Amino acid sequence: MTGSDISAQREQRRQGPIERFRGVLERDGISASTTRFKDAETEARYMDSLVKGTLPTERVLWISVIGAYFSFGILDILTIRENLEHFLWVRLFTGLAIVGLIPLSFVGRIKPHFGWLSAAAIFISAQAIIYMILMMPAEGSPPYIIGVLVVFIATSCLMRIPFRVAASVYIFSSLVYFAVLSFDTEFTSIDRISGYFFMFSIVNVAVLTIYTQEIRARMIWLRDEQRQRDAAIIEKLLIEATAADQSKINFLSMMSHELRTPLHQIIGYTEVVTNACKAANDDDENVRHLNEIHGSAHVLLARIQKMLRFADATAGKMKYELADTPVSELVDVSIEQMRGGLEKKSISVDTSELEDASIDIDIVHTCYALNNILENAIAASPQNATLWVKGARLADGGYELVLRDEGKGMSAQQIDKVLKPFTQGEHALARSREGMGLGLTLATRIFRDQRASIRLESKEGNGLSVIITFAAPVELTEDAVGPSLQTG
Repeated sequence: MTGSDISAQREQRRQGPIERFRGVLERDGISASTTRFKDAETEARYMDSLVKGTLPTERVLWISVIGAYFSFGILDILTIRENLEHFLWVRLFTGLAIVGLIPLSFVGRIKPHFGWLSAAAIFISAQAIIYMILMMPAEGSPPYIIGVLVVFIATSCLMRIPFRVAASVYIFSSLVYFAVLSFDTEFTSIDRISGYFFMFSIVNVAVLTIYTQEIRARMIWLRDEQRQRDAAIIEKLLIEATAADQSKINFLSMMSHELRTPLHQIIGYTEVVTNACKAANDDDENVRHLNEIHGSAHVLLARIQKMLRFADATAGKMKYELADTPVSELVDVSIEQMRGGLEKKSISVDTSELEDASIDIDIVHTCYALNNILENAIAASPQNATLWVKGARLADGGYELVLRDEGKGMSAQQIDKVLKPFTQGEHALARSREGMGLGLTLATRIFRDQRASIRLESKEGNGLSVIITFAAPVELTEDAVGPSLQTG
């Protein structure tokens, strides 16, 4: 964390809740006075999402509010003794006026402003209820102020209405109600005081609720839209990365196939010319040069074959024929195949701590993977060094095989780097040995495909340990397990 970040956090802690709230709104581009997005394009996208996702639900809410409004007619019939027919007609016409707003929500130009229709319905119903309160006698009338409470609170919590429009409707309706209380002589002072307090509380709760809801809805929509954009970008990057990987695999496969044919010809003709020179007792210098060409061609062919095998492994084209194989046989075959490299540097192999056991593997592919590890160990080891090969059954029934060399070892950064394809533990411009950096990557894939894992442990200057853990066979019982292997 930088010094500027720490200073920003301290400044934020010193701010009060109002300043922090304004900071959040500013970050999201929301106006504190209108609860709308400051950017017109963003506000248009938000309203479009409301039209598609919220308007159908809004129509259901309108119908519910209309049903609740008409249900108060039962209260009219049960409680009103004078001018009942007049009140029922007022309720009927008011309800029909609200019902008439619903078809307007299907008009294309009005859809983005459906919140105004909700506000109109609130206004009409609130004025009708206030009119009924005015026309009713002071004594014996039902508490119709409850109707205003239901309309205001329900709509502010459930319906999507522009904040300024809703606040205007609530405040204007409360002023009309205050006027009714003030100028109607039938109301007592207690009625007026309680009415003022009640309506003032309702309006404040409704305004605060609609304000909070509008801001929160926009924040949630903004976060969802950002997540969708991020998901689309990630999906695009994944598609591009997959296509790039596939192109790389196709390129490696094609180049490997194309290069092997001329290399076989080079090797074949080199052998023919070498044999001809030997038969003609030609100059030994020519034979030596031909042998160098022959050896270099074989090295290049081996690397191309490794590239081809890596492409097949990455594409999932490698087939495995698993069979119970003794660990000792796997190690002996791999060491014998690497005998030339071991003898060239006079490296001895210590297998005294190798516990024999059967593991379920493909012997051909596993030997190839093990040879890649041995090849790296030989390259890293000095002359007359020792290579230790240990192995033991694990407590869970698996098997752990460890190969440790006496090389310079690796740092944690080098270990992380060396497991990636086409990389080595040394800098590309200053490395001391040749190779494409595919050996450990390819070995990791081969072991992973056979339910085995590989990890590296090392301290710089103290050699490198390669630990291969083979998973326990499914049918193995607890009686077959033994002590775990110490890799130190």
